[in-house]
Amino acid sequence: MPAINLFKRILAFKIVAIAAGLVFLIGCAAQQQPPRDVSEVSSADTVLIFGPSTSDASEEGIKITYAQASMGFDSGCNPNQTFSDELNDCAKLPEEVKTLALDHCAGFGLKALFMGNSTNWLQQTVSNFTCD
Repeated sequence: MPAINLFKRILAFKIVAIAAGLVFLIGCAAQQQPPRDVSEVSSADTVLIFGPSTSDASEEGIKITYAQASMGFDSGCNPNQTFSDELNDCAKLPEEVKTLALDHCAGFGLKALFMGNSTNWLQQTVSNFTCD
């Protein structure tokens, strides 16, 4: 009897491990799109709820965290990918965020490139920029 319970536990663990591995592989398999020039990213229908804050600011780039409200999506865009870790052509940036990124990189004589959005544990948007 104990051998059967042990077998069931081992089988259950293997199933969970395989499922977790598949989710990890599928999540990492998506191709990232190339960076976009910050000045070309749309600001239409975006409003900041709170002012942006910066982190990891260096000559390499900057991360800007902010709470935003967006009104609707462009037709032809996949709204489920707008706030993904991957760059999406539908992602928008509030003007204040664009200005912060442009000014930061301009201070080093470089151009700001938008690398994409992610979210933090507070569900605030974290926009990643590099200076090139």
